[in-house]
Amino acid sequence: MGKHLGFFTTEELLGIIRRMELNSQLLRRQQEELITALVPLDSQWLAEKRNSSLSGLSLEQFLDERSWSAEDLDLNLWRPEALIRFAHQRFGPGLEERFLQSQGSHDEVIYSLLRVRNQGLAMELWIRLEEGEVTFSEAAQQFSEGPESHRKGIMGPMQIGLLQPIELAQWLRSMRPGEISPPRHLGEWHVIVRLEKLTPARFDAAMREKLLQEELDRLLNSRVQQLLAGEPLEELHYDVDA
Repeated sequence: MGKHLGFFTTEELLGIIRRMELNSQLLRRQQEELITALVPLDSQWLAEKRNSSLSGLSLEQFLDERSWSAEDLDLNLWRPEALIRFAHQRFGPGLEERFLQSQGSHDEVIYSLLRVRNQGLAMELWIRLEEGEVTFSEAAQQFSEGPESHRKGIMGPMQIGLLQPIELAQWLRSMRPGEISPPRHLGEWHVIVRLEKLTPARFDAAMREKLLQEELDRLLNSRVQQLLAGEPLEELHYDVDA
């Protein structure tokens, strides 16, 4: 007989986790909680957060509804704050320099896309677009063979550095707002794009937090993959005096 954990035996619980493919999520949460334990608890911050989280319930009612202990609640509240404090200390130094070296990959782009498999049709549509016989949204909705047809061709806003294939990002960077490219061959498609708007990214507070979260995600995902592969992990540190 397996050991019982609440409603499940250990074997039943491990089987459900395996079948639901939750191993990666659970390992990530494990790593998050390990990092949280490194960051000294800010008692005043936690007390304010706890009071605002009870939704009018008493602490006992709140805990009973979730079958939590007070320690569970504190860990759940402190974890996001502890992770971002850890990220600030580990990744904050040099973050602006790395942003500046990213060559605009964080710039935000909005563009219109029309793609068809037939080269002759692509050329015909481009001519009609250039002569104003049809709007881009009308042409994309009627002729585009990708899912963008349901959005009248509009793509974004999105980070230009995440666009695939990379040629698409290069095309858009070379265009002026409102400019329509002639058909270009891209894999199985003949593609027409129009640049709607390209907004340069700024290293402000929101960008800093975004980059810190990206760095933290990379670290956590890397550690999860190492665990799944049975590889040793780097020991993590947090300087309490920093």
